[in-house]
Amino acid sequence: MEKTLKLSVDYLQEAIEKMGDISQNKKAEKLGIGGNTLSQYMTGARTMDDFACIMVAKVLGIDGMIVIAAAQMEREKNQARKDVWEDLVKKMGALVLAWMTAGAMLVGSLSSDSTSANGMLTTQYVAMTQHDKSTL
Repeated sequence: MEKTLKLSVDYLQEAIEKMGDISQNKKAEKLGIGGNTLSQYMTGARTMDDFACIMVAKVLGIDGMIVIAAAQMEREKNQARKDVWEDLVKKMGALVLAWMTAGAMLVGSLSSDSTSANGMLTTQYVAMTQHDKSTL
């Protein structure tokens, strides 16, 4: 079963939830956008611009390019270009997951040899970036 790609509005919803129990207008203000604009983004009437994507990513503590790529994929009309954005979104998602897994392994490691753990992370990163270069 293939995992569904996250849309920019999914990231926006996560950011809105993370901001907690404050008014929509305060949330919009924190994102640097107007209340009406936030509403349009939430309903799908508009796709977030790059600035809004970066602000959402900042709230979520993730790389802004992940949210920008999702928004670009959504707004692109040309299928070939849309496919390029979709591929980037998939690769970035996989890279984030790999780093999270590697981080969890490092934290969970009972080894007192941190050099070994760092070497493992570096090896995983090099392998992933080499794979990404070969598929571009």
